[in-house]
Amino acid sequence: MSFFLQCNLPNFTSTKTPKIMKTIIVATDLSKDANNALEYAAALARCTNAKLVLYNSFVIPPHAANTLLPASEIEKIIASNKASLEYIALKTKCTYDVPVECISKLSEIQSELDRLVVEYDADLVVMGMRGETLDQRLFGNTTTSIIHHAKYPVLVVPIDAKFKGMSKILFACDDNCHSASKTLVKLKEIAAEMSAEVQVLHVQKLLKKADLVLVEELAGLHPHDESFSGLNHTYRDIDGCSIIEGIEKGIKEFNADLLVMVPQKHGLWDSLLHRSKTCAMASRSKVPLLSIPFGKN
Repeated sequence: MSFFLQCNLPNFTSTKTPKIMKTIIVATDLSKDANNALEYAAALARCTNAKLVLYNSFVIPPHAANTLLPASEIEKIIASNKASLEYIALKTKCTYDVPVECISKLSEIQSELDRLVVEYDADLVVMGMRGETLDQRLFGNTTTSIIHHAKYPVLVVPIDAKFKGMSKILFACDDNCHSASKTLVKLKEIAAEMSAEVQVLHVQKLLKKADLVLVEELAGLHPHDESFSGLNHTYRDIDGCSIIEGIEKGIKEFNADLLVMVPQKHGLWDSLLHRSKTCAMASRSKVPLLSIPFGKN
């Protein structure tokens, strides 16, 4: 549990009222990347005056499941896992001075997260990400599966990311996001809460060099203008590279603290042939990625 010992928490306590965020659920498997995501979430909770709920979807270890262990031994394993989570919850509460609850149970993570988000009226689910591996490129992982499925915002925290505020938010979108009012409302709430500047990055590749224009020159005609009224924002188009490369370039040029994307639902055949750009960025991004589900109303 030594990951708490070197914590150097910046003072990002917010003075705004009312607070936008009330409950943050952190899904953890007690791994190194999950512990880092918890630190990030705890700092964010302190900044936004939120409560943390630590959730561990406990699975019986394979060596135990494959042996004829008595029920008493299984109960000891479960109790030990619960004790570890309670210890982490206590340390988080003391270190970050935020209210913390913890839940450890034998359950399927996807359906249980759905239930917990409803039960706690949670504003956000936070998960860690180890970084891109061959297995993830081929099959994805738990975090990318949750992004695909979730009807609630999911914040994916890379293993090296540390919370330093969110003063610059990059919103990577395509034409399908223009009418997603729920998505834009959530983005505006977060930007207002964090006093952030938002850059809207249009990721659709332009076909001809002659079509290259600065989006700012078309501000009066841009489809996002009305939706982003009252928000400190700019527009950016990037051409000449793939969507993923364009987003990575946008992050670097804008020096973004947070990337926001909207996962698009594809048909089964498209899902087999085209990997989700949101899930791809979740495993590649060097900054936290906030996935906000698409919603029109």
